[in-house]
Amino acid sequence: MNEHYRPRGVATARPSLLSSTALLLMAVASIARAGEFSVSPLRVDLKAAHRLEVLTVTNSADAPLAVQLRLVSWSQDNGEDQYVDTQDLLATPPIFRIAPHGQQIIRVALRHDPDPSRETDYRVFVTEIPQPPSQDFSGMQLALRMSLPIFVAPAVLEHPELHWSAQWSSDGALRITASNTGNAHVKVTDFDVRFAGSGQPSQVKVTRYVLPGSSVSWTVKPDAEASTDRQAAIHLRGVTDRGDFAADVEPAGT
Repeated sequence: MNEHYRPRGVATARPSLLSSTALLLMAVASIARAGEFSVSPLRVDLKAAHRLEVLTVTNSADAPLAVQLRLVSWSQDNGEDQYVDTQDLLATPPIFRIAPHGQQIIRVALRHDPDPSRETDYRVFVTEIPQPPSQDFSGMQLALRMSLPIFVAPAVLEHPELHWSAQWSSDGALRITASNTGNAHVKVTDFDVRFAGSGQPSQVKVTRYVLPGSSVSWTVKPDAEASTDRQAAIHLRGVTDRGDFAADVEPAGT
């Protein structure tokens, strides 16, 4: 389920876009319409002096909603997010029901001391429990799910540090990589890539977290005006949750 961002720190969950297979099924079967719920705030920040955070889940539908929580540790391997169930945190209540247009308070707590030198990262999945369909229902049901980040700050000062690199591929695309050698996450919101000889920069709008000790990559295709010199440096300029950045990168060849 995609995260939908709203003002005032509220994320709302709705049914995700259907795949082509699901769209095909719509022609021959009905779909159980899911409800809508929101969670506030959008993220959880914990530390030694603040080990408990309160979240509010709001049911915006006209029907009751059953929800369950799942806590996972969060890491990245070759730029891909990895999740493993964890006992490091506690979320209560783990399963609950919300009346139509009602709310439920949930509490997320850290069960041990933070890592002294490096941020540790988790996520909480807030998932709808589908209700049994009526006896005459024939089709498929959609369940809502949201995922919120949980960051546990280290005892020392947080200091993320991004290093940028680039690699040309054989099909003419450029793989741009951000490596975080610091001790805390960075959220890259967007950035522009300016190639030598190109009048307009290529814009990258996919938001990604780069966790400490991890790397994340984006693939960019230069426009027709860009220089064919693959040794020419590219210029990056973008925005993160830690501030703006600019970097000149010399790409490596294939």
